[in-house]
Amino acid sequence: MGFEDNNPSDISLSTVYSALTEFFPDLLKKNVHFFYHGTYNVFQVENRFIARFPDKSLRNEKGSQLIKNEIDILNLLRSFLSFKIPKPLHFSLNTENPFMVYEKIPGVSLSKCFNELNKTQKQKIANQIAHFLSELHSLRLDESSELKPLSIKEYRNYWMKINKEMRKDIIPKLNSKQKNWLDNVFSDFLEDNQNFKFTPCVIHGDFDTSNILVDPKSYNITGIIDFEESSIFDPAADFLFYDEGKIFLKHILDNYKGIKEENFFNRMKFLYSRTCVPYFQFGLNYNRMDIYSEGMRKLKKNMKIFPI
Repeated sequence: MGFEDNNPSDISLSTVYSALTEFFPDLLKKNVHFFYHGTYNVFQVENRFIARFPDKSLRNEKGSQLIKNEIDILNLLRSFLSFKIPKPLHFSLNTENPFMVYEKIPGVSLSKCFNELNKTQKQKIANQIAHFLSELHSLRLDESSELKPLSIKEYRNYWMKINKEMRKDIIPKLNSKQKNWLDNVFSDFLEDNQNFKFTPCVIHGDFDTSNILVDPKSYNITGIIDFEESSIFDPAADFLFYDEGKIFLKHILDNYKGIKEENFFNRMKFLYSRTCVPYFQFGLNYNRMDIYSEGMRKLKKNMKIFPI
């Protein structure tokens, strides 16, 4: 089980129930069940709907904007994709308790069943993942779309800012081996100009096995969820399946129809290696040592995958 599965809800069931009855007046409290807690506290409603309430740190203007952005993105992308994605039915942008509700997409999270799959089943799913990413990354949206364009200069400046913040707030708290490893990850990436020669495109932004739903009998993908991090960015950010093994990742890459520049794999390595940093930042900014500890767990795991 991952961090989100073990992370308890930080919003009371009574608060959730009260908010939902505005749209479901006949709803019984016993039919609202807590599911998991990541960026959102996720609840299953009457076994037919999914309700998402932001983490307590995001029950404010930022959380309201996060929900609005995701709704806009989902409505924008739906007509372009052959895979099912959430269709928002109800939402509230009340900054004190924003939330959204969509009809539940059938299937189970791939993260729940991946280790039970045989080679043929894994290859089948990898091919479908490649198809989804090929569709998503090929989208060319006009300037009036909800997704803000990204220049390579902006992209590089973004990582320089993260690097500066990391050195100030995170590096001093690590041991010497961890400092050296994380320092090398960012230095090697930022100093290589080849890492900034690509065409930004629409990405999912949080694309891992927890956000891929599959039919547990046919092992076909039934839907893709959690688009709150979707943006115009580096397509390499959607290929971070190192935990699932080299063979699975190779199947995805071999069937992907998008452009894989010479530096594509270096960018993938960097984007995976730095996945611990947002956990460190969030944990420190909001005094959440549980999330900081998850960042440390990820750092140690990433150091084993990419030793120096």
